[in-house]
Order: sequence, then structure tokens, then C-alpha cells
Amino acid sequence: MNTLAAIVRRRAALVAQAAAQRDELGRLIVPWQKSLALVDRGIEIVQRLRAHPLAIAAGVALLVWMGRRSLSRWTGRIAAVWQLYSSLRSPRQKDRV
Repeated sequence: MNTLAAIVRRRAALVAQAAAQRDELGRLIVPWQKSLALVDRGIEIVQRLRAHPLAIAAGVALLVWMGRRSLSRWTGRIAAVWQLYSSLRSPRQKDRV
């Protein structure tokens, strides 16, 4: 019975130690959260691109077909539309992105 009590005490000590380590890890990771979120987003984008190789090939073919002059015109148009879209989004949606 004494052995069981020692095991219970040891388990309680280990559970408390694990909780303290989780708290410390949580405090240490706070400065890294934005950077890690950016890395996660990059990984997500790469995974999506790898899942759709035909779309990438079609996009590259479109860029080659459009040529340099046409591409620069479209880049400006897309940038203008994106700025307009960004300015019109509601504040709630801006927080999610």
C-alpha cells in the first residue's frame, strides 16, 4: 500500500510539473506567434499549390501568352482592384485575415 501512495504522490508531482512547463512554454511562445502564423500561412499556400499543379501550369502559360507589356497593365489593374477590395472590407473580416 505504501508503494501505491508513493506512485500517487509521484504522479501528482509529475502532473504539476507538466502544467508548469506548459505555462512556461505558453509565455515563451507569445513573441513568436505572429512569425509562426506567417510560416503556417506560407505552408498552407505551398500545400494548396502542390495540390493543384494544373492550375499553376495554366497560370504560367497565361503569363507567357500575355507578354510583358500586357502583364504590366494587368498587374496595375489587379493592384487597384485589390486596394479597393481591401478598403471596402468590413473590420470583422480584416481581423480574420
